[in-house]
Amino acid sequence: MSPVNGSSFYLFVFIFFWALMVFAFKIRNKFLLLRKAQPIDRFDQPWERIKRVIKYVIGQNRILKDKSGGLMHAFIFWGFSILLLRTIIVFSWAFSEKFFEPFLNSTIGKLYSFVKDFFVLAVIIAVIYAIIRRAIIKPRRLENSFEAYLVLFFILTLMVTDILMDSALFGIKGSGEGFLGNLFYPILKGNTSYLTSLFKTAWWIHVITLLTFLNLLPGSKHFHVITSIFNVYFQPLEGMGRIHRIEDIENAEKFGKSEITDLNWKQVLDLYSCTECGRCHEFCPATYTDKPLSPKRMNDVLKHYLYDHEDEILNGKKVDDLFSAGVLNEDAIWDCTNCGFCESRCPLFIEQINRILDFRRYLVLEESRFPEEVIQMYKGLETKNNPWNQSPADRFKWAEGLEVKTLAEDYYVEYLLWVGCACSYDEKSKKIASAVVKLLNKGGVSFGVLGDEEGCCGDPARRTGNEYLFEMMVEANLEILNQYKVKKIITICPHGYNIFKNEYPEFGANFEVYHYTEILANLLEKGKLKPVKRGNGEKVTFHDPCFLGRHNDIFDEPRKVIESIAGIEFVEPSLTREKSFCCGGGGGRMFMEENRGTRINHKRIDNLMEVNPDKIITSCPYCKTMISDGLNEKSIENVKNLDLAEFLLESLEENGE
Repeated sequence: MSPVNGSSFYLFVFIFFWALMVFAFKIRNKFLLLRKAQPIDRFDQPWERIKRVIKYVIGQNRILKDKSGGLMHAFIFWGFSILLLRTIIVFSWAFSEKFFEPFLNSTIGKLYSFVKDFFVLAVIIAVIYAIIRRAIIKPRRLENSFEAYLVLFFILTLMVTDILMDSALFGIKGSGEGFLGNLFYPILKGNTSYLTSLFKTAWWIHVITLLTFLNLLPGSKHFHVITSIFNVYFQPLEGMGRIHRIEDIENAEKFGKSEITDLNWKQVLDLYSCTECGRCHEFCPATYTDKPLSPKRMNDVLKHYLYDHEDEILNGKKVDDLFSAGVLNEDAIWDCTNCGFCESRCPLFIEQINRILDFRRYLVLEESRFPEEVIQMYKGLETKNNPWNQSPADRFKWAEGLEVKTLAEDYYVEYLLWVGCACSYDEKSKKIASAVVKLLNKGGVSFGVLGDEEGCCGDPARRTGNEYLFEMMVEANLEILNQYKVKKIITICPHGYNIFKNEYPEFGANFEVYHYTEILANLLEKGKLKPVKRGNGEKVTFHDPCFLGRHNDIFDEPRKVIESIAGIEFVEPSLTREKSFCCGGGGGRMFMEENRGTRINHKRIDNLMEVNPDKIITSCPYCKTMISDGLNEKSIENVKNLDLAEFLLESLEENGE
């Protein structure tokens, strides 16, 4: 039975094609904005990208990690995917009610009708839960908006009208596919004329709602319905631990980004795709401690600025830069710790860190605008090759009294132990270096150090936007490493691990890079290290460093080391592993004052203390400093903070020897 005839058919054709033309015009403008953006190559490894689309879009892998709202969203997505064919069938009825009849009467068609009805019911339940969740439960990360409720109303309308159409057709024909029409027909029971009117009314409401929803998408947060597949497909395959270099820095006309047209097309696609779900800032250390930075709001203001100036951009007119226009807050740009929580939680792989680093590069290299404390750090890096601005002659003093040789003495070793600036100069961290050396010696590992020849890996310079200084340091470091024919590197600091593993290769480096926790876990597994001193029933918890865990997926090795020690109770805090809360020292923040909001390390201490530990174990010198300072500042005296190497060493040395 056709839902339209005579003049109503021409009305439908006019509405249908008008809606499609308006939608095409909106999509065309969004595509042209992408074409105006800066280039970036994201077309490599197509099969790997397709696999990730299957996993993260079709499989909803990241969404389902959110226990409260994940299943709800997944069923709405799966429902709309299944109902795509149903939508085509519904629109086809305006032209021929018999076009899909052979399919619907087939075994596959009947199975589809049953599955379709199941998902219609599932979507209705999911939408009702979504409304209750927004109106009553009110998760901290969600912000209510009229648009959110409007879209939920549209979805509910589509599902209800679908049931009404099937129920009316069941009554008219005396039979039907699926089960919802059969289930609800008795409630709607009436004569053929009434059921025909019901069918046509439901059909028109369904069609108009769908076309209205379609045209709402390109200018709203629900644009991700269209862009999500592309955003997941074009995600960075190397992971979020890598910062992109400035190509041909010596001849670059501009450093960093300050204008909306400076964004590359993937960064623009990120703005299109943001669902404003708030997952990114739920436990963002800056947002959570009441600082100006919110990854979600940054996406939001950039997107609206882009949309508001769409015509000027498409016509080649210059618009105000993002800082002078008040779109970007400089404090917010410097509040980022590069912890990666935002990127690890985003279901659509929106990239925040590289974009923030691009803004920092502009402020540092173009404008020389940066926090005052960074001046001292840059001075130390430029003149003394360390951010602590201490004498290079003191770099190797940490090794006094230890069995450790330099590569200058013997470079026929398997590993270079890269000690790092923190473990060379910071008093708390020197103990970590000492413990690592003793453990490697006990485990029979062949290694050496650079001693006074070691310089800064460059992480503080790069993460604060001073790319020019960073590249100078890379060049100097590679010259020394290549001179000694270094092939394998063990790092103590996760920041050094990340930069050697993920960022140095872009400059021609080709090292096998290990964090010391990986080496220790391996030595324990092989029986080369055997804890002999049992714990005393103490309760121990572990703080995951961001650059070890989220950035590089090293979660299990530190835990294997801890669990190798008998007689302790190992407890996990609520924010652990991928959800670990940052200590506040990353992204160059280790060398800046924290004057806005609550101190990040204080919040982390609050979280760790929820499990009442006797010891807090860390595996990063920055983390140890921040956690120790937090314990002292909060006057918590009965909890001890140890690095993992110190903790393991204690268990190997009987009677503390």
